[in-house]
Amino acid sequence: MKIDNSFFPLEHSYIDHLLHKEEIDLNYIGIRELNHLVTRFETHFGIEFHRFEFGIPGFKAERIGPEEEIRVLKNNEILLSTYPPFDGIPRLKEAAADFVKKFLNIDVSPENCIPTVGAMQGDFVCQAIAGRRRKESDTILYLDPGFPVNKLQAKFLGLKIESIDFYDCRGSKLIEKLEQSFSSGKIGALLWSNPNNPTWICLKEKELEGIGALLTEYDVIGIEDAAYLGMDFRFDYDVPGEPPFQPTVARYTDNYFIVISGSKIFSYAGQRVAVTIISPKLMNRKYSNLMMYYDTEILGEAFVYGGVYPTTAGVPQTTQHALAALFEAACSGEYDFLRKARRYGTRAKKVKEIFLTKGFDLLYHEDMGEPITDGFYFTIRRDKMTGGGLLYNMLLFGMAGIPLKPTGTLREGVRICISLIHEDQFEELEKRVSALDSYLKRYNMTDWDTK
Repeated sequence: MKIDNSFFPLEHSYIDHLLHKEEIDLNYIGIRELNHLVTRFETHFGIEFHRFEFGIPGFKAERIGPEEEIRVLKNNEILLSTYPPFDGIPRLKEAAADFVKKFLNIDVSPENCIPTVGAMQGDFVCQAIAGRRRKESDTILYLDPGFPVNKLQAKFLGLKIESIDFYDCRGSKLIEKLEQSFSSGKIGALLWSNPNNPTWICLKEKELEGIGALLTEYDVIGIEDAAYLGMDFRFDYDVPGEPPFQPTVARYTDNYFIVISGSKIFSYAGQRVAVTIISPKLMNRKYSNLMMYYDTEILGEAFVYGGVYPTTAGVPQTTQHALAALFEAACSGEYDFLRKARRYGTRAKKVKEIFLTKGFDLLYHEDMGEPITDGFYFTIRRDKMTGGGLLYNMLLFGMAGIPLKPTGTLREGVRICISLIHEDQFEELEKRVSALDSYLKRYNMTDWDTK
């Protein structure tokens, strides 16, 4: 949609009125709250915003998934009147075990692969189990910035929270910082995403090796959120069963949960399906404190019968068959899901270029001495502006990203998700960013006082 550049900036009064009326602080606004707010702005102003705030897939789902759901249901209508197994249907469990062997090069049994209603439920149950194994180890440690909802889950569970910011803590510094925290005995789990949401930092093999050694030494569980599996586009991961393989802490410890979602890698977000891979040795480990919550000391049983069962009682069976079919097609080479995903990297490169040539900087700009790779997200900053201040001014020019404060960092900036920006919007985006740059320079604007 082409917009005359003279249309911007948008009228302050309506935006200010709505922010005041709803008592919204743009420095701390949540993703869905912002998404709803921007939709109201679009309706009021009659324009289409460039939506960088919502981390949802930008491509249509591969037909393999929905067609398999339809096929299975037509051929087996009894699925409608029977409950799914709490620990997942055998087909998906077997396909998941094959998938992690082909793309992560780790060996697990089907019994170690537990379907969940999206990665959100997977992360929720992982934290619940890890933070309750030992009475004194009731704290979840996060590598930040991160997905804010994970901390909401921990709070809901009554667990304590600590974090380490990636910004100036990588390599040996990260390992040293982690050991300081682990040695206190209060850390039940370490949670991170790799590649990272929102910075797109990718932990290196040496870091994962160091993390794995510490997880083993201090009996902390690593919760590796692999929502963006294989999407570090510097490497070619798309030949099943052949190196290079996606980096994972599972090669360096038996203390791990890996959460693999169908949302981003298969664009299957609407069906809310994922699998959690539980380390084979961790699966049968006993912790007496689990009895207080789950009527069992065995970790794997606690996960399934104390976590999945009382929350959702399993994942819908047709959805499980869809994810199984997608895993099977990826493993056979029939479906090169990462080739499609590489288009995110192409978009990110162009969108970054637009912002960086118009007075903006990358906040998290390097990854262990290398430039941040192009992927699903990146982070921007502008002079001394707060994240809320930058977001406010972006809104005036028909753009929206999320402020970084809620992600756990003390640094000011905005996350840009490129999934919903398309090639035919680049020209218009460049005009808007250029106009915003001129506007900020004209008024010597370095901040905005949130109302």
